[in-house]
Amino acid sequence: MNTVKRVLTTIFGLPLVIGIVHWGGLLLVVMCALAALVGLRELYRAFAKTDKPIHIVGYVATVGYYTALFFFGAGHWLLISLTLFVIGVQMCLVIFFKKWSLEDAVTTVYGFLYVPFLLSFVVLVREHEALGAFYVWLIFTSSFGCDSCAFLSGKAFGKHRLTGTPSPSKSWEGIVGGIVGATILGGLFGLFVVRALDADVGTYFILNAAVISFVGAGFSVVGDLAASAIKRQTDIKDFGNVFPGHGGLLDRADSIVMVAPIVYLVINLLIWLPPWPWI
Repeated sequence: MNTVKRVLTTIFGLPLVIGIVHWGGLLLVVMCALAALVGLRELYRAFAKTDKPIHIVGYVATVGYYTALFFFGAGHWLLISLTLFVIGVQMCLVIFFKKWSLEDAVTTVYGFLYVPFLLSFVVLVREHEALGAFYVWLIFTSSFGCDSCAFLSGKAFGKHRLTGTPSPSKSWEGIVGGIVGATILGGLFGLFVVRALDADVGTYFILNAAVISFVGAGFSVVGDLAASAIKRQTDIKDFGNVFPGHGGLLDRADSIVMVAPIVYLVINLLIWLPPWPWI
């Protein structure tokens, strides 16, 4: 039954996400904002076992941040949003100093930075002036591609376990297979864009896609392990049940929130560096 739920969720959910990411604009901002609110709620609920995050401040800050992102894009208004958020948390400590502690404030800020802030880089990559419509898909090939390839290679060759980590059942062979597999998928995607779509992006896009996928896959592993660490320390199995058969939003997007900002940074680095010398 659980497998059936997973399949149905994928069948109905995946085309919707693909369509919204392809369209971009307001739809993508709204989707990411809603996902950020759901993920933030899941994280705050996990933290609530030991702390009391200031939920309302985090939610208001998320709405304000994505509103600024839609109207002004990447710029000083995002810094202003983050500044106002931190000031709001500080004001709560002053006004309600008997209700919320310093630990509560820290978890409030951490939750916002971990979910809404990092997830917003999906929008920033999609709306990037240099091929953002193509590069945004590397976020998903890096995260989901690495996860799938790691599972398959771990099943086939996994012998050396990640002892002493939040996921001791995973193997080093799985991690290596996941990163290699995601890198190959990224290169194939770049080839598809250049050949099948006849996109005027140059052959360098294939190499850029492979490099971005390689780096992104490495941080995808970090994102997965970080989410596992949070679940172990808060003693929960899943962050939620928003996706039947899959768990909570953070259970599916734990690697995306880590990969998206890395893809954005690598894109800007590759733009700043000179083109591949042999092309």
